[in-house]
Amino acid sequence: MENKNQSAFPVFLQEGLSSNSHVDIGLTKREYFAAMAMQGILAGGRSWTSDSDAVAKDAVIYADKLLKQLEQK
Repeated sequence: MENKNQSAFPVFLQEGLSSNSHVDIGLTKREYFAAMAMQGILAGGRSWTSDSDAVAKDAVIYADKLLKQLEQK
């Protein structure tokens, strides 16, 4: 997964510069996708009283699967 650690919301330093001229701030794509997956898991009925480690692991699994799917050509 080449881009999993790239910023989910890069900020460009100056318009017109190369695509490598951004500052990586905030969440990575992997972190952002995992957070969205966790939100969906919890909205679907699992609660914080569930095994929170299992919820977190599932969210990361979903994020990794999405990133892998997005990288397929």
